[in-house]
Amino acid sequence: MNTAPILEITNLEKHFPIKTGLFNRVSGHVFAVDGVSLSLNKGETLGLVGESGCGKSTVARTIVQLLKPTGGSVKLMGHDLANMSSSELKEMRQKIQIIFQDPFSSLDPRMKAKDIVGELLMVHRDLSRTDLEKTVSDLFGKVGLLSDQMENYPHEFSGGQRQRLGIARALSLNPKIIICDEPVSALDVSIQAQIINLLVSLQKEFDISLIFVSHDLAVVKHISHRVAVMYLGRIVETAEKSQLFAKPEHPYTQSLLDAVPVADPRKRSKKIILEGDVPSPIDRPTGCHFHLRCPKASQVCQEISPKLEEKSDGHLIACHNL
Repeated sequence: MNTAPILEITNLEKHFPIKTGLFNRVSGHVFAVDGVSLSLNKGETLGLVGESGCGKSTVARTIVQLLKPTGGSVKLMGHDLANMSSSELKEMRQKIQIIFQDPFSSLDPRMKAKDIVGELLMVHRDLSRTDLEKTVSDLFGKVGLLSDQMENYPHEFSGGQRQRLGIARALSLNPKIIICDEPVSALDVSIQAQIINLLVSLQKEFDISLIFVSHDLAVVKHISHRVAVMYLGRIVETAEKSQLFAKPEHPYTQSLLDAVPVADPRKRSKKIILEGDVPSPIDRPTGCHFHLRCPKASQVCQEISPKLEEKSDGHLIACHNL
């Protein structure tokens, strides 16, 4: 895509302090996000993938300022969200929304469905009760729910229906960007396909940009235009979807794709099998975070952290040996 970035993330960091002892002194930090740089174009879906614990969800929450970044910038349409006042951030939050992984815990069990979906409209829009009800009813229809269900409570919906409620809520303010934080991982496979197809349809209808966080490469391949691969708080590779899945360059990306089951045994080839566990984000390896598990690691990998650099048109890789 050739559109100018609508969202630019530069050297984003999020470090959580570890407090111990009687006086809660800081004894260390969890380096959950450690210098992430990403861009998102208008109408684009950027897939963010990696193993559990690599910091994907922390990136998602930090982008929408649910977590305040330790460092770096998050620029939405040229405005840095991290340096805004509360009133300025309230205004900008209308343009960026988030869908959470667990559709049940993200919904208030004491609120009716119509109030959950209409809550943001009541805060940000000056609508009469009649107009509010009509807008909420229209949103129910957009996400495949019945207007008769508006009086129901969250426990009266199935898991897939609850996620549709979350999508309707995120859609209510006509945002420019929706962050999807593992939105289908808690759902059955058949329901996952319905939610993915719904997101694709809504994206085309409303010209929304998506950041789709997931560990499921099959889902990411279906919905994304570009894919960013994350390992232990850092981006190691970014490329167009077709390019990354056809010819992954970084050893970690290759290992992720090698771990995907192949139905046809004739297509099996020599795979990269990772050894050891993911290092702790508290005590990170020096140099490249991946060098302890990388089959191509050399001395320089242990000493110097590789920069995310463009190796070919739009293909960025953080590796000394490529």
